[in-house]
Amino acid sequence: MSTTDPLAPSRIELCQSRADLSAPFHGGTYVVVDVFYFSTTVVELLAAGADCVHVPLSGSDPAAFKRVNPEALVGGEGDGHEPDAHHDFFNSPSDAHRLSLDGRPVSMTSHNGGATVADLRAADADVYVASTTNAAAVGRRLRSVEGPVTLVCAGRDGDETPEDTLGALLVSRYATGCPVEADLRAAYAERLREIRSPLDELPEHRRRDVTEFVAAIDSRAVVPRLDADRLRDDAETTDPVAARTPVRS
Repeated sequence: MSTTDPLAPSRIELCQSRADLSAPFHGGTYVVVDVFYFSTTVVELLAAGADCVHVPLSGSDPAAFKRVNPEALVGGEGDGHEPDAHHDFFNSPSDAHRLSLDGRPVSMTSHNGGATVADLRAADADVYVASTTNAAAVGRRLRSVEGPVTLVCAGRDGDETPEDTLGALLVSRYATGCPVEADLRAAYAERLREIRSPLDELPEHRRRDVTEFVAAIDSRAVVPRLDADRLRDDAETTDPVAARTPVRS
C-alpha cells in the first residue's frame, strides 16, 4: 500500500472524551483533539516559532521546566483576558502570537487536551495533536502510519463536546480520502462560531481565538507529534496543505 493511499475507515476508532480513554494503550497511533483551545494553541505556538511545546504530567509543578530551561516560556489556563501570575501566557491561540518565540521552548498545561496528552505519554504509541486548523495536515499524515488509529476527543471535564467531535470528523475525512470542499469547510466554520455564540459576549482574546483561528479550517500545515515529553512540528516540508493564514490584528 502506498503511504498516500487513504486509510480504511475500519482502522479508525473514535474516543469521545478523555474519560473514555484508559490503559493499557495499544501500540498504534493516537490523535488528541481539543479545539477550544489546547490543540489550536499548540499549533499556533509551533507555527510562530516555538522549538517545542513541553506537556507536563498532571499535577506537576508548572515552573519546573523553566528552572531547567531558563529561556522557556510557560503557559496554562487563564481567564480569557490574561495569564495568571505563574504563567507567561495562557491557553489561547491569539495570546500565543503576543510572544517572542524564535526557537524558544515552551511548556503548557491544560485541563483537557494537555491532560490527555500527558496521559498518553506512557503509551508505546505515536501521539499527534490536531485541531480544525491543521486537520488536513494531520489527516494526510495518518495515511502513512501503521496499526490502529484512535482519534481522542479531549472533551471538557469528562464530557464530550461538539467542537472536538467536529475536529475529529475533519481529521477522519482527510485520512480516509473523503472530500472536504470549500462549502463544507464554510459550514463547519459557521458551526464552530455558533458553538461559542454569542461571540460579542466573549472576552476579546476568546472572540479572536474563535473567529481568526479555530474557524480558519485547514490554515496550518503544522503536525505536532509527541517526542518523549514534548510536542514538535513533524510536518513534511513538501506538505501541500495550509495555503491560508489567519488574519491577525
